[in-house]
Amino acid sequence: MLRLILARHGRTSWNVQGRVQGGGGLDEVGRAQVTALTGRLADEPITAVYASPAWRARQTAQPLADALGLPVRRRRLLRDLDYGRYAGALVADVMQEDPDLFHRWRTEPHTVTFDGGENLAALRGRIERFIREMSAGHPDGTVFAATHDSPVRMAVSIAHGLPDSSHREDWIKTTYASITELHVENGVVRAACHNDAAHLAGIE
Repeated sequence: MLRLILARHGRTSWNVQGRVQGGGGLDEVGRAQVTALTGRLADEPITAVYASPAWRARQTAQPLADALGLPVRRRRLLRDLDYGRYAGALVADVMQEDPDLFHRWRTEPHTVTFDGGENLAALRGRIERFIREMSAGHPDGTVFAATHDSPVRMAVSIAHGLPDSSHREDWIKTTYASITELHVENGVVRAACHNDAAHLAGIE
């Protein structure tokens, strides 16, 4: 059985500024969160560390990889949902410029394709492929992957058999540097835990 431990990246300056993601590096709180995450997982039998190509995800994965003596393997399949021309924009500006898009993203996310970007169906395809690749490459191993909120939400949706319309439900969102663990065996994906942030106690 594959144990796939997914973590959302730590907090970034862009998160604090209220920007649609697409960049930004860890801020002081984010670095503290990653230190706590590393401490939480350093004794796990992790044999491979993966990360989205985004700087914030690589910053999240590198300390754990260093502690385990492993390289960080970049995978584009783990990148965040592509918000196209809105990547990096202030959420407030998006709300003003295209209120219909913003409303549909909040209420009917499965109907949205971002201009110059992608939709949830494309994200689902990427995450399903990543899970298959990990299951084939590490069928009896424990793997860590640093990624983003939307990919983790999608992984949980896959484990629970949920449609893309569930993507914006409150219960499925993830905290910065939280842990979500999937178990994969014989093509079956199960969620062992979701949005576990016990290691972040006392961090803002």
